[in-house]
Amino acid sequence: MELFSVSMNPHKQTHSSFMKYSVSIICLLLFSASSLHAQPEIEEKLPTLEEMVLPTVKKLLNDTPKDWIVLNTGGVLTVESLVPRPDTLALRQTEIEATEAERRKVSPDQRERFTEKLAELRKLDVSLPNVQGNPEFRLPIRQIVEIIHHEDLMIRRIDELLKENNIDQSLELLNRLRRQWDSWPGMDEAHTKIVFFDARLRIEKEDYASSLMLLDEVYLLNKSFPGLSQQAERAIQALVEKAVEKEDYPQAQFYLNWIRQRYPDRPLYQSFSNQLATTVTKLLDQANAASASGDFGKAAELVDEAARVWPLAQNLRGPHRTHAERFQRLHVGVIDAPGNADAYFALAPPDARKRRLTSLTLFELDRLRDGTAYYRTRFIDEWEPTDLGREMRFTLKQFRQPSEMQAVLTTAEIAPLIFNRLNPDHPDYDERMASYIESVEVHSPTEFTLAFRRVPPRIEPLLAKIQMTVKNNEFDDDSVDPGGFQLASQDEKTVVYQRKIKEPPGLPKYHVAEIIEHRYDSYEKAAQGLSRGEVSMVSGLPDWIIRRMQNDEEFMKQFFVIPYQLPETHLLQFNPASKSLQNRELRTALAYAVDRDNLLREVVLRDPKAMNGKIVASPFLSSNPGRNILVEPRRYDLSAAFAMLLASRKQLKDGIPPLTMIVAPGPTAEEVAKKIASTWRKLKLDVKLVMADEPRPENWDIIYRSVQMAEPLVEIWPFLTIQERANLDDLRRYPDWLKQELIQLDRTSDQSRAISSLQTLHRHLWSDTAVFPLWELQRYLVIRKNVQGYPKNLMHSYDQIDRWMIDAWYQTELP
Repeated sequence: MELFSVSMNPHKQTHSSFMKYSVSIICLLLFSASSLHAQPEIEEKLPTLEEMVLPTVKKLLNDTPKDWIVLNTGGVLTVESLVPRPDTLALRQTEIEATEAERRKVSPDQRERFTEKLAELRKLDVSLPNVQGNPEFRLPIRQIVEIIHHEDLMIRRIDELLKENNIDQSLELLNRLRRQWDSWPGMDEAHTKIVFFDARLRIEKEDYASSLMLLDEVYLLNKSFPGLSQQAERAIQALVEKAVEKEDYPQAQFYLNWIRQRYPDRPLYQSFSNQLATTVTKLLDQANAASASGDFGKAAELVDEAARVWPLAQNLRGPHRTHAERFQRLHVGVIDAPGNADAYFALAPPDARKRRLTSLTLFELDRLRDGTAYYRTRFIDEWEPTDLGREMRFTLKQFRQPSEMQAVLTTAEIAPLIFNRLNPDHPDYDERMASYIESVEVHSPTEFTLAFRRVPPRIEPLLAKIQMTVKNNEFDDDSVDPGGFQLASQDEKTVVYQRKIKEPPGLPKYHVAEIIEHRYDSYEKAAQGLSRGEVSMVSGLPDWIIRRMQNDEEFMKQFFVIPYQLPETHLLQFNPASKSLQNRELRTALAYAVDRDNLLREVVLRDPKAMNGKIVASPFLSSNPGRNILVEPRRYDLSAAFAMLLASRKQLKDGIPPLTMIVAPGPTAEEVAKKIASTWRKLKLDVKLVMADEPRPENWDIIYRSVQMAEPLVEIWPFLTIQERANLDDLRRYPDWLKQELIQLDRTSDQSRAISSLQTLHRHLWSDTAVFPLWELQRYLVIRKNVQGYPKNLMHSYDQIDRWMIDAWYQTELP
């Protein structure tokens, strides 16, 4: 039965007509309450759904929310927001069914209560908007076909806006909807549509990279969204073409893998796969030609390039193994390069790596045991003391293995190097070595004898400083190059070292012939390069990245994380030429103000347990027998720092000038230095930091440096003077007591007495705060498991590099 029927022209709605319409509705409903079978007179008609005008964005956002009720007469009634919502009719029907079920369970005399309740539930309370008094009436549910809520109208407006490519207002409506509702029917679909239309619009603007990110989001929301695969293919094609044009093949592989994983049936992937495979074939042909002509290095470079172009090529694996294992190239990830530390005048880590590769030494560090260093040599077969230790006879090696990178040298090459160290007129003159060695006697091409003025405690650390480096006019024309690696090339991104003495043809196994250091902007990017297969080895990663790797089971299946046997000590060293820092109280105040424990745990290791680091009191290894066990690390005490600083200000009549601190290279050292300087500034000290890559300052006061001092009996003197060799003149600015103790230590021939003197020197250095040790760190080398042959006791990143072997490998998974 029709209870009412009114009409309204939606395009000519005035306030009076709307009031007339509202009053008519109210009257008709009141009339129906008294006479359900009476048919009221039709005054007006309601607008149909097709005649309704969708609210504007402004109205949807600012006006009072209104719902549309579609009646079975075809008319649409506009009312204030209904509750419950959404799915008002479905929720009311569920409530009706539950009440009917309860009614059937009770006795007949109790059913009247449920009957009244059902009658109430079958009517919906609605309110007409913009009517004085906000009258409410009850509308029978059986007359309602559909309820279109205010939120549904917002979603419909979003659809209209997307047809106009109006992304901003669509997002504005969606964000309002999300703030009001965690979930609403059609809301997620609207979000998907907005993202898709935004992506399509960006493709039209040729912004393909950002469009692909949006399409990926659409794929996660709805894999079968209409038009998604076509738009994705359009973006991928443009991105791959651009990447191939720039020869950025990893980027092209990433995009091709994206389309392959999501739409494997699209022809685009196969088309580019064939194109890249053709490029691989051409590179392999060039590699075979280079190998046939004897250019094995070029052949290895070409097959590595082929693997970079398209690792899924079917014809790649065999040729790659053949050429890559014939000329083995080790790719290493670093964050620094040699020669870039202008301000940092101590030996920087990249320069140390270069020196170990390009300059062989007569003796080199082999291992540590109970803090004592043991040595090996590439050039000497035997060395035996004679004449109660006053002489040492050396017998040189006469043979070498084909894999070894050093040459077989004779006394004609080695003796001049020692002579030069003893000659005061030669640039290589070594005052300390000359004080030990009186003469060099050559017996034959393979034997010579050193006669000592005074017997050193150990000869190996003394001779380990002799570098087997060829210099102009140093050897005869027929002399032999000592070997090792040479710097082949260097640019902003890579440093290349190549073995000088090539391995001969016909060997069953070959070894590392070339080292390519790839420079990354950060440790994180170097670690990512390792995981992606760009490099096979990374050294010097900070502790928090090492721990993350060790806790990753999948990562540890592919890599070894190897600890170096030689720890790294970080310290602050004061310039003895600095007038203000000649004051012991000022040095001590600076030391007291450094919270080493907090810096170590929070900045250096990022580990509250500090498992791979510890606070130390000596600049050399904490396990060395020369460490004085009675010396404890200086505590962090700001009160003591203020007291010592006050005492120093009284002694320094002209006040404390600005202090210049040079900082070791590396982001961790720079962060630590900034924290320390910040603390010192709180003490009203002016501190200027000079980073390693900045121009060298004219004067300096403090240097933050890292050292690995395995043989303090020999190295403590050059360490304090920050020089390559121990010269007496370098001690002129140090106090007399320090000069005397260093000279006494250097002239002690007995090993046990020398260690006792070193312990005394350690105690005095601590008391005088000549240097301020911070902490000792355990460092690691991360290396792919296809690299083999490195020593069990790894001393540094290229330890015995000529024994390393690489099984051919390349990343077969697309990024």
